[in-house]
Amino acid sequence: MTSRETIPIGTRKSALAIAQTVQVQSALEKYNPTKAFPLLRMSTTGDLFQGQPLSSIGTTAVFTRELETSLENKECDLLVHSLKDVPTQLKPGFVIGAMMKREEPNDVMVMRTGEFKALKDFGKGDVVGTSSVRRASQIRRLCPGVQVMDVRGNVNTRLAKLDAADSPYTCLLLAAAGLQRLNFDERITATLPPSVMLHAVGQGSIAIECRADDTEILELIKPLDHLPTRLRCEAERSVMRILEGGCSVPIGVWTEFVYSGTTEPTEAESVGQLRLKALVASLDGAEIAETEAVADVNGSVELAIELGRSVAKQLLAKGADRILAKVLKDRNTTLVPTGTGEEKTIKGWEV
Repeated sequence: MTSRETIPIGTRKSALAIAQTVQVQSALEKYNPTKAFPLLRMSTTGDLFQGQPLSSIGTTAVFTRELETSLENKECDLLVHSLKDVPTQLKPGFVIGAMMKREEPNDVMVMRTGEFKALKDFGKGDVVGTSSVRRASQIRRLCPGVQVMDVRGNVNTRLAKLDAADSPYTCLLLAAAGLQRLNFDERITATLPPSVMLHAVGQGSIAIECRADDTEILELIKPLDHLPTRLRCEAERSVMRILEGGCSVPIGVWTEFVYSGTTEPTEAESVGQLRLKALVASLDGAEIAETEAVADVNGSVELAIELGRSVAKQLLAKGADRILAKVLKDRNTTLVPTGTGEEKTIKGWEV
């Protein structure tokens, strides 16, 4: 087979998606200086209907479906995603060929104005903006007096809504990695540690998807795959895969390698133990099932996946199935005040 000299990369059109894709493009150019990697920008269902609840347009693959169609039609040879947007069950014929080294996975607070610097400063009536049921349920649990209001749109749009003169928001909850990739580090007021909020499955990692039978591309992107990141994210995705049930639910996770010493583990040290924490919460934050486990993964993706399965089973034993059933039942319950005299449902929020 003749080696391809031009390899189109499919990506969403948002500023964050382009920034992530350029990061992949630059890495590929470094390893393959004679090849060209043009970007194929397109809008997905989730991009086109940002004014509607996600439930009205579907809750599976709304940010990846159109991209995968272009990959299937060979209009492009690989796709770049935020891993947290990628369904845990891919369409037949597609694989995540590489997961790049994970950036900070934590959630952060972005304050509008005032003296607030931490969650402890929040009082009754303060409004937290988020489009994530995972963040909303955990913040309700931590700060029962606050109001949680839906805020959709890309990062720039959300920040503009926060900064508007008539903004109802006290702060936004966002992913640290998204802000950092767009050079909005200075907007971060505080980082939320795992003791305060568990992050989304795969958050902070960039996924590169390709056709499962495209051996040339799989070999091409192999240097970009970061084993510690893959082990952590495969364990997290395994939890989601078992609990998800085909819908968006409030699932939070945290993974870390257990090692001795004071420095971050090297890739070689990822052959040791992996700790995985996870929780499932009700939409109002009143009920929660949480657990953690440690396992010797020894650099094995299969063992990392098995760790995720074990944690998911522990969550189910602690009542996660009952909580999830209630989440499904209550998805249309009006829990989120809009501040306009109307009420907005949680149905269709992103996790």
